Amino acid sequence: MGIFTSESEQVSPVGAARLFKAIVLDYSNVWPKALPGFIQSAEIIEGDGGSGSIKKLTLADGYVKHKVEALDAENFVYHYSIIEGTVLPENVEKISNEYKLVPNADGGCIVKSISKYYTKGDEQLTQEFLNVGKEKSASFTKAVEAYIFANPDYN
Repeated sequence: MGIFTSESEQVSPVGAARLFKAIVLDYSNVWPKALPGFIQSAEIIEGDGGSGSIKKLTLADGYVKHKVEALDAENFVYHYSIIEGTVLPENVEKISNEYKLVPNADGGCIVKSISKYYTKGDEQLTQEFLNVGKEKSASFTKAVEAYIFANPDYN
């Protein structure tokens, strides 16, 4: 098994607490609305939403299951692994993602992301493959930001 790591940072105009709530704590409500052509539904299928829980996203063209590894709402840290689903490439056993939102002086935050791809056997991943993952993650964050701005009463 190989492990391939990809890191990124993205500046968000949305405050850390508000963005964390929308992306992590209220995901089952926000994600289908923020990404309506991609995510049909989001639900907890095992656990209470905290560490050890399993979440399922039903997509327009499949599904994905996430296992919550750690959730620290006070420090805006969320760590989960994609453990199953149609989006998991055949040569990848799992994808571990860790997000940390760091408040900044202008009221927004910095979204720090580390993704680790655990490949099967001696499989290799290209930088292009890792970049696609970064782009998808950034687009999800942008979609949630757009949802928040379109719904100013969302707290």
